[in-house]
Amino acid sequence: MAREPEDLCGSIAEKLNVVGIPEEIEPELIRPRALHSRHRKAITELETLLESALEAVIDDKRIPEVLCKLADLHLSEGNFGKAIMQYEMCLGFNSKQPKAWIHMGMAYYLVGEYNDAVSCFGSALAVDKRNLRALTYMGLAQTELGEFEESLKNIEKALMISPTSSRAQMAKGLYFKKRGRTEGAITWLKRAIESMKTFVPAYMELGAIYYENEQLEEAEDALVRALHVDPEQPYAMALLGDVSIKEKEFNQALFYYDKAVSVKFDEPGLWIRKGDVHKLMRSYKEALNAYSKAINADPECIEAWVKSGNVLLLMSDESAALEYFNTALALSSERPEVAHSRGIVYFNQERFEEALSDFDAAFSVDPGNPEHLYYRALSLEKLGRGPEARRTWHIASSLYREAEDEVKSAECSARAKRLPSE
Repeated sequence: MAREPEDLCGSIAEKLNVVGIPEEIEPELIRPRALHSRHRKAITELETLLESALEAVIDDKRIPEVLCKLADLHLSEGNFGKAIMQYEMCLGFNSKQPKAWIHMGMAYYLVGEYNDAVSCFGSALAVDKRNLRALTYMGLAQTELGEFEESLKNIEKALMISPTSSRAQMAKGLYFKKRGRTEGAITWLKRAIESMKTFVPAYMELGAIYYENEQLEEAEDALVRALHVDPEQPYAMALLGDVSIKEKEFNQALFYYDKAVSVKFDEPGLWIRKGDVHKLMRSYKEALNAYSKAINADPECIEAWVKSGNVLLLMSDESAALEYFNTALALSSERPEVAHSRGIVYFNQERFEEALSDFDAAFSVDPGNPEHLYYRALSLEKLGRGPEARRTWHIASSLYREAEDEVKSAECSARAKRLPSE
C-alpha cells in the first residue's frame, strides 16, 4: 500500500530522531556510517518518496525542518553534494535559518569551494550578525582565499564575542600559518587547547605544523593526544602514518593508515597514502589494491588512476597501465605528468606518432621540463625526422643546463651532433 504524502514528514522526522543527528555539526566529527541501521535505510527510502511527492506536501509546515535535518544527516556522513542540495531546498522555504546557512557553508568549505562558503556564512550573518560560528568559519574560508584583512577582522569579531572560543582561537592560528608565521600559529593553537583540553582539531593542526617543520616527536605527541580524546579520528591516524614514513617505520605507517581507512573508508586520499607505503615496500599488488579502493571511493580521483598506472608499469603490465592513463587523461587533459607517462608506454610499444603527440601535449603545459623534450627528440629520431630531432635536442640541452644538470645537457648536445641540420 502506497504511503500517504501527509505521513511522510512525520515518518521521516521520527526516523531522524531515532538515528540521531548533532545539533551543531563540526568538520572533525563528519564520518560515513560503516553500517546502516534499518532506521537509516528507511530514511533513504522515505527521502526518495518525499522528493517525488514534494509538491503534494509543500504546504506542510514541518517541511523546512525535515529538509534541514535531512541535510544535516548527509553533512554528518560526509555526503556534501546531497547535503548542499537539501540545504538549498530547505532555505528556499525559509531563508532565515542561520544554522542551515552555516552548515551549507561548511559543506562548501570542506569541498574547497571557498567563495560559495563565504557567501553562505555571509547569509547567516545577515540574519544574525553576532553569530560566533558564522564569523569563525567566515574567517577560515577567507583565510583560504587569501583575503587576510577580512579574515582577521571576522576572527577578531568572533574572539570579542567569545575570547575563549577554541575554534576561533584555532582560526587565528590557521590565519598565522597561512601567512607563514609559524610561531604565531603555534601560540594560538596552544591557546585553543588551553581553552578546551579535548579540542581535537587544534591538536591535529599543531601536529601538522610540527610535521611540516620536521619536529617529529612534537608532532607525534600532539597527534597521540588527539587520539586519546577521539580514538577514531582518521586524519590524526593518517598524520601519524605520515610521521612514521618520515621515520622509515613503514609497517607502523601501514598500521595507522589501515586504522584510518577503517573509519573513513570513503576518503580516496587515505587509500592513496596506504598504496604509497606499499609501493615504497615494493608490495605492488597491495599498492594497486589500495589505489583501486581510492578509485571506488571517488571514480574521478585522477591521482588514483595515475598511481595505478605507474604501479602497473612496475609490474610490467603496459597494456593495463595504458588504460589507466587513458582514463586519467579523459578526466583531465591538463596533466603533463600523465601525458608523459602514457607517452613512455607508447614509445615502448613503438607507437612513435602517439608517443610524440603525448610528449608535445606534456611540454605545452609544462614547458620548463626538459624530460618531455628528451623523449620528444627520441620519438622524432625513431620517426626518421632528424632535423626536427636535432633542434629538439638543442633546446633540451639548454633546459637541462638551466636546471644545472650538466650530464644530461652534454648528452643532449652529443645526440644533436649526430643528426643532420637539414
